[in-house]
Amino acid sequence: MTLSLYNNRELSNEKGRLYYFDNAKFVLIFLVVLAHYISPLKTDFPSVRVLWLTINTFHMPAFIFISGFFAKSYIAADRTIKVQRTSTYIILFLFAQLAVSMFEWFVLGEKFRFSLTNARSSLWFLQCLILWHLILPYFARFKGAVMIPLVTATALYIGYEVQCANFMALSRVFVHFPFFLCGYYCTQRVINKLFSWKIRIPLLLLSAAIIWMFAAVPETGIGKLMTCNFSYETIEGIRDVPFGLLWTTRLAFYVCAMILGAAFLSLIPRGRVAYTSLGAQSLSVYILHRFVYLAELHYNWYEWFESEWGIAAVFGISLAMTLLFSVKPFTIPFTLLQKIKIGRLLRY
Repeated sequence: MTLSLYNNRELSNEKGRLYYFDNAKFVLIFLVVLAHYISPLKTDFPSVRVLWLTINTFHMPAFIFISGFFAKSYIAADRTIKVQRTSTYIILFLFAQLAVSMFEWFVLGEKFRFSLTNARSSLWFLQCLILWHLILPYFARFKGAVMIPLVTATALYIGYEVQCANFMALSRVFVHFPFFLCGYYCTQRVINKLFSWKIRIPLLLLSAAIIWMFAAVPETGIGKLMTCNFSYETIEGIRDVPFGLLWTTRLAFYVCAMILGAAFLSLIPRGRVAYTSLGAQSLSVYILHRFVYLAELHYNWYEWFESEWGIAAVFGISLAMTLLFSVKPFTIPFTLLQKIKIGRLLRY
């Protein structure tokens, strides 16, 4: 039995834009902000560490899954692609990369470190989106049953390559690509099944077990495994695993990310709610909140919140930043950047 609180006319606007995905994107971008802002506090507060591990296991995989889901419109039936989408990601990356570098230089007093290949701060996601859209037309020629296992096996192997890390975000490109492809091949019918109690209850129970596991295991540096930016041998917490079985640690990450992500998506309301319209502005939040985080680390602002009440305040600040950066005038620069038109449809 599928739980339904809405009829079909209440699930999307007049243009057919589904409220569900905007709802999910708003909650996810809030979790991105929260995870960053509580990160300096996780060492001294076990509950914060568990929360941080839980969020970091699924929030970016879920975001990437949704990006892959909407990549369907990137490739038309006649094999043409929307070059504008990729060029927009390139423009946004260059703008954000320069803005972060200038902020670190002028405001934080650090060296000017602009680079076309090594993403500053958390801008690796934009780098990945560029590369994924460039290679997607070639992967899309084949069925998901073939490509998803193939890219997953590649991602498990990449962990053994020490040199595959920050350059062009290649480690994250490979390791997160299975989530992107899963979203691309996923259908709305599959997502609708998440709202069945037969699916939702097991997902929630398994999620509870995973969170309990995070609470039970000591701090071992497994957070590095979840960032997908380190080779196996550089992660202290898994060094005792036999060399030939190190790939199983990343496989375990995939399983946990899929369970937590699916459970999260099963709880998102499908109709219009108070924050639906803000979900479409997740890009501005993703880029702008990072400036606050960089300042937090540089000036040690997190020291003001090293208490239970302080942690509660961080939740409020994270929500406030998410709301603030989702509205004008903060969204205007990104809207203008996305209106820059480059290229036309090309045939593959």
